[in-house]
Amino acid sequence: MKKRRDNLVGLVLCGGQSRRMGTDKGQLRKDGLAWAEHLQHRLASLGLDTYLSINPLQQPSYQQLFPPESLITDQVDVPGPLGGLLSAHRHLPDADLFVLPCDMIDMDLPLLERLLDIRRQIVQADLYLYATNGQVEPLCAIYTASGLAKLYRAYQNQHLHNFSVKRAIQGLCTVKLPLHGHEKKFRNYNTPEHIRKWQKNTADPVFGTFFE
Repeated sequence: MKKRRDNLVGLVLCGGQSRRMGTDKGQLRKDGLAWAEHLQHRLASLGLDTYLSINPLQQPSYQQLFPPESLITDQVDVPGPLGGLLSAHRHLPDADLFVLPCDMIDMDLPLLERLLDIRRQIVQADLYLYATNGQVEPLCAIYTASGLAKLYRAYQNQHLHNFSVKRAIQGLCTVKLPLHGHEKKFRNYNTPEHIRKWQKNTADPVFGTFFE
């Protein structure tokens, strides 16, 4: 079996506007740590050097939590998570990126480890992610440098007419893993109402001191 050169790093996507939440989601607290810190620690526990994707306005506040060299500020004129992915690829063009959004706070290590395992087994794909009922989860995924290069060329050639990540990745060679009942781990907490609704059904509330 062909072996892969190990060039994988972690990337926490924090650069969204958080308009529906009303505050920077990556800075919300759980157990004394910001959500962005929790997701960074989760990726770091896999042995990965981990970076954070932010927009320029976030730089002062994130520099108080993270070393400046771990921050990748948006560098391309593309909105949303796709802009964070392309900016990280521009900053680290030879790296594969293990991506997590800062608001997927319920994600657990076994699901992340499973993605790592399938990447070791199938080495020539562009992208590794989970899917359920025909829908993919492109923000908890491993993007290879070659796959990201394809996306970046599409951006440079003005072929990205829609900046949805799901649409942008349609031409990539993708390995899809079934969720097998773990859909709740992939919840994105976008509004305070999501927090109030979902933390009622868990013994591990995610919102910490936000409502205090």
